[in-house]
Amino acid sequence: MSSVTAEDHAPPPPAWREGAIHSAYARIAFVLAQKLGLRVDAQAPTQARLLPFLDILPLLDALEVKRYPQRGATLGELIPAAAHGALGYAVVSAATIGQAMETVARFASMRNRLFSYRCVANARETVLSVRPRFEMRGYRPFLEVATTVTVFKMIQSLADSEAVSQMQFDATWSTELRVPGSIEMCHSRRVSALRVPAEVSRLPTLTADAKLYASACQSCEEELAILDGSVAARLRAIMPDEEDGWPTLVEAARRFAMSPRTLIRKLVAEGSTYQSLLDEAKGEMACWYLRSTQLPLSQIAAQLGFLDSSNFSRSFRRWRNMTPLAYRKFGYRLTGTS
Repeated sequence: MSSVTAEDHAPPPPAWREGAIHSAYARIAFVLAQKLGLRVDAQAPTQARLLPFLDILPLLDALEVKRYPQRGATLGELIPAAAHGALGYAVVSAATIGQAMETVARFASMRNRLFSYRCVANARETVLSVRPRFEMRGYRPFLEVATTVTVFKMIQSLADSEAVSQMQFDATWSTELRVPGSIEMCHSRRVSALRVPAEVSRLPTLTADAKLYASACQSCEEELAILDGSVAARLRAIMPDEEDGWPTLVEAARRFAMSPRTLIRKLVAEGSTYQSLLDEAKGEMACWYLRSTQLPLSQIAAQLGFLDSSNFSRSFRRWRNMTPLAYRKFGYRLTGTS
């Protein structure tokens, strides 16, 4: 066993604990893992919500994405327009290619907050750029490939082959990482982006539908408002807080300038409870420490606010249906396999 360093005690970056990727995409990634015959030390998510980056790490590790970032292209190709929810309907019903690109930039954060999106148009071209929102370490190439392939595939599907041939795909990765498709690729660029000539961006889409577009955009606005105003999401972001503390219900309510009763009522309205969010956050952190460090159980228990390792082990068994030591040694198999 390797020696414990000061870095082992540090929790993952705060951004890794915030909702970042929709569970629909994670479920499709599980399908990819199954197709590849890989074992995943996690369970496929069932609830439709934004998952923290921390929550999908076991899946990314099972897919060996640091070693095979090109699997991001395979995942991107697997994701259908329907997986994007209202965003997908808004994009495919946009009046023009340029409007579809602007719609992605406007609403993509409702499904994928790993990256930020910007659409800029001038007299020469319209550019949709994709930039990481936080440090992803060795996971970035896979995630950036998957995201850009998914997004750009949506845009390309709206145009005929002649229009697509005039588009350019700027990629931050080198030519060693190949992405299938007919679009012109420029590698080792500073920012990943889709460049579309101005005359092409003004072309009508093949599936334009003004009524559907207006309805889908309204749904996107409503979903974004819910996500950005979600009390559960705000609560997840402070579990733990900057001092690695785990706020009680009373402390959390005070920080949100509301009474505990009001906080409880708002969480119930969102289909959640304080205890379920606390268990979820501690379970994610526990798995991080067990997978990524050699910290003894007693120290992990202390990091998670437990009085001793026995209490921690009982809680972990309730969260993951196995002991912490079993998880550290074996993990558990992909849902649906023996």
